[in-house]
Amino acid sequence: MLAAAAAWLGWQELWARGGDTPLAWRDLTSRTLAEPPRSELRLFGSREELEGALREGGRSATVPPIDFARREAILVAAGPRSSSAYGLEVVAVTEERRRIVVSVRERTPSPADPGAARLTFPFRLITIARRGKDVTLDWRGRP
Repeated sequence: MLAAAAAWLGWQELWARGGDTPLAWRDLTSRTLAEPPRSELRLFGSREELEGALREGGRSATVPPIDFARREAILVAAGPRSSSAYGLEVVAVTEERRRIVVSVRERTPSPADPGAARLTFPFRLITIARRGKDVTLDWRGRP
């Protein structure tokens, strides 16, 4: 029984999460007017789903054109922040055998760039070619 569990764990770590290759992606954040209200990672297969998520809580949103027949939209949001100096950067998008990993780094205020004190909602909206795989988030530099 222990050998079977060890073999399964080895397969899960070495095979299922292996074979990673960079995946082409497009950043549509600058063409999107929205403020996603909470911290999240969501995958969208239709315009209606994406618009609904961006308009939660009665907020207004503008969604750029996306060819949902060929592409999926991925929304990464950090949630509310207290300064305009906060931001998100997509570091990499990688396709593994069984999943897609979106690696993100959060930019925070510094003494050199404290930003304006106001409520902000940093996010990134990217698209990838349809793959039919789960998408996971890798927050770089975050505990």
